[in-house]
Amino acid sequence: MNAAEMDIARRLNGMPVSPGIAVGEAHIIERGMPDAPEYCVTEAYLEDERLRFLRAIDQSRQQLDHVHAHLKESAEKDQDAHQYKQELVYILDAHRLILEDAMFQKGVLGHISEHRCNAEWAVKRYLGEVIAVFQNMEDAYLREKRRDIEQIGQRILHNLMGNRYNAFAAFPNPVILVAEDFTPADTLLMDHEAVLGFVTEAGGSTSHTAILARALGIPAVVAVPHVTEQVRSGDRIVLDGISGTLHLSPDDEEQAGFDARRKQYHASRAALLEIGGAGVETPDGRRVGLKANIDFQADVVRAAELGVDGIGLFRTENLYMNRSRLPSEEELVELFTNLVETMEGKPVTIRTLDIGGDKQSEIFLQRLSHNPSNPALGLRGLRLCLKSERAAFFTQLRAILRAGAGGDVQIMFPMVTRLAELKEALLLLDEAKKSLRLEEVPFVDNPQVGIMIEVPSAALCADQLAPYADFFSIGANDLTQFTLAVDRGDESVAELYSPVDPSVLRLIRMTIQAGDMHHTPIAVCGEMAGDPRYAVLLMGLGIDELSVTPERLPLIRKTICGVEYRQAVDLARTAMEMVSAEEITDHLDRFLKAAFGSAHRLY
Repeated sequence: MNAAEMDIARRLNGMPVSPGIAVGEAHIIERGMPDAPEYCVTEAYLEDERLRFLRAIDQSRQQLDHVHAHLKESAEKDQDAHQYKQELVYILDAHRLILEDAMFQKGVLGHISEHRCNAEWAVKRYLGEVIAVFQNMEDAYLREKRRDIEQIGQRILHNLMGNRYNAFAAFPNPVILVAEDFTPADTLLMDHEAVLGFVTEAGGSTSHTAILARALGIPAVVAVPHVTEQVRSGDRIVLDGISGTLHLSPDDEEQAGFDARRKQYHASRAALLEIGGAGVETPDGRRVGLKANIDFQADVVRAAELGVDGIGLFRTENLYMNRSRLPSEEELVELFTNLVETMEGKPVTIRTLDIGGDKQSEIFLQRLSHNPSNPALGLRGLRLCLKSERAAFFTQLRAILRAGAGGDVQIMFPMVTRLAELKEALLLLDEAKKSLRLEEVPFVDNPQVGIMIEVPSAALCADQLAPYADFFSIGANDLTQFTLAVDRGDESVAELYSPVDPSVLRLIRMTIQAGDMHHTPIAVCGEMAGDPRYAVLLMGLGIDELSVTPERLPLIRKTICGVEYRQAVDLARTAMEMVSAEEITDHLDRFLKAAFGSAHRLY
C-alpha cells in the first residue's frame, strides 16, 4: 500500500453537521453489554456469586446516589442550569428504580441458580432477554427505554469486574465521543465541558446529536459507517466538522496542519462573536428580526448576552421529560417568569407542549390507551393536548398567561394540522383567561398567539389559518420530513432530506403569500434558519424573522448584514425556478462564496 492509499485508509467520511475541528482522544460509548467472563460454577460457589451480584447492585446504587446528591447540590447553586441538571436527576431516578426492582434482582439471581453460572453471565443473559423484549416493541419511545436498561447493565458488569464505569461521567481529559448514536437522555448525562466533538454512525443534519452539537458549538460528523468498529477508546483522531471527515492516527505533520486550521477557525469564530447589537438590517435597509431558539434557562442568558430581538421559540416539552410527575402550575409560572425577566421586555415566544413522535414523555405515554404503530403520525403536539391531555394543557396555558403579566409573552401552538384544532385551542385559552379572572390573578389579557407551520396541510391551508393567528412560525425540520416522507434521523435516507427541495420551498412560499395577504408576520424557527445559505434564501422569499440557536446568532447576523435585500430576492427567484435540491444548494453555495469568499465554508 503506497502513501496515498494509506492516507485514504486512515480517513473516514461522513456528513458534517456542526462546523469546527477537534483533535484529541476518542472515547467509544458502549452499546449493549460489555465483554465479560462467562463460566459455570459448582454448587458450593453459587452463594458467592449471588452475594457478588448483590454487592454490585449496592455499589451501583451508591454511585448513583453520589451523582444524584452532587447534581441536586450544584443545581441549587447554579440557577441558570437548574432545569437542565434537574433533568439529569430524573434520569438517575429512573436508573435507581431499575436497580431496586425486585423482579430484576430475582431474575438475575434465578439465572445464577438455574444455570449454575457466574454473576456476569447471569446479568448479561437476563438483561439481554429484557432488552430484546423492548427492542421488538412497535412504539419508538418504549424501544428507546432499552438504553436505560443497557446503561444499568453496563454499570453492574463493570462493578462486578472491578472496572470504573464512566460512559458519561466526567472524563479526566477532553475527548471526542464516538457512538452508534446519542439519545436525548445520553446528551443530558454528558459532561459537555469535556467533549471536544461528536462522531456517530447514525443520524442526519437535523438529528438530535446534530442539533445539540450546533447549540453547544461543538464540531460533529454523523453517518460515518462502522466507525465504532474502526476506532478504539484512546486512539488519537481528528474530527473535521467542515469537510465531514474523520482522520485516524494523524502523524506529527498532519496534526500540525489540522492545528493551524483549527486556530484559523476559532479566530474567525471569535471575530463573529464580537458582532453585537440586537436587530439585523441589510445594506439596502431591509429589516429582519433575529431571535433565539431555547431549550434551557442557561440558553436564555447566552442569547441575551449576544443581543437578540427576543426568544422566538422556547420548547416546553423538556419540562415533561424523564420525570415521574407533571410540573405544577407554580413551577411553570416561576420558570416562564424567569425567562421574561431575563429578556428585559423583549418578546418571549413559548411553544405549548409538543410531545409525540421522537419526543416522548413517560408520564403521558402511560396514559395512552394504545401503542401507536407510527408515533410521528399519531397523537402529538396540539392534537395530543386537545384530545387526551387537556388538563396539563390548561395548566400550561394558565402559567403562560400569568408569566405574561410581567412582560411580553407570546403563545405558539405546535403541529397545527387544520383550522378546527386552532379554534378549539383558542377556546381553551379563553377558558384559562376566564378562570384567572375569576380568581383575580394577574395575567396578560391579550397576548400574541401564533402557530407552527410544520405539516403540509397547514401550509396548504395557511390562508384559512392566518385570520385566526397573530403570527406564523415555520418549523422547517418537520415540514421537510413530512413533505418528503423522510425520517430526519435515519441515516439510510439522510441524503434525501433537504429543506430546499422544490416541494418544501413551494410550501414555504405559499405560507408567506398567505401571511402577506392577511398581514400575518412569518418566522422560520427550524435548523434551516441557522444556515447562512438558507437564511439568505428565506430573506429573499419574504420571511420577516429568523429564530436560531444562540450559537448561530452572530453568524446569521453577519450574513444578513452583508447581503443586499434585492440580491436575496433575485437569488430566491432563480432558486424557485430550479428543479432539484442539489441544483438549488449549488446555486446558494456559489452566491455565498461570491459574497463572503472561501471563509463561508468554515460555518
